[in-house]
Amino acid sequence: MVVTVLVLLAGAGRVAAQADTLAADALARDSATPPDTARPQPSFQFSREAGLGLRAMWEESAAAKQERVACLGATVRHDTVFVARILALVPDGADSMGIGSDASIERCGPPNWSGTVHTHVAEYDNGLPSATFSAQDRGVMRRWYQRWQSDGVFCVAYSARDAHCEADGVVGGMRSRSIVK
Repeated sequence: MVVTVLVLLAGAGRVAAQADTLAADALARDSATPPDTARPQPSFQFSREAGLGLRAMWEESAAAKQERVACLGATVRHDTVFVARILALVPDGADSMGIGSDASIERCGPPNWSGTVHTHVAEYDNGLPSATFSAQDRGVMRRWYQRWQSDGVFCVAYSARDAHCEADGVVGGMRSRSIVK
């Protein structure tokens, strides 16, 4: 099950995010069935170190007008995904719309890493970057899952303060299955 959240990356300290959708729940339910809004929603919290690292990654990405990617070190406890650290990767095959994914898939897996974060800096018709995962992003996430056979945590940063994150394996605030299959 995938949990989707919008994260506000403030400068210092831990920042929680409120879930905006439960994508997998929507697929599992009949479209006529109303969403279960009473279920507790997981949140994301970023340590000061991770928040500052993401902000620096965004600023570098925006200045270069190229996407950047980093590994995420996260743990899931009860209803919260704690992102403690990131490891920025050297751009490889980056252009204005993408960054090479092979290195991030190989480098950002268990047991040291839980997934990836990357930036979206290309502006669209509204003058803003995309705030969600693209079809290409979903393909990279699928390749990460195939490689590691593990729950994952993925984010896309689309401003110095905002990111969209998803965690697999967290349902209704509780882990839905073991960490590694």
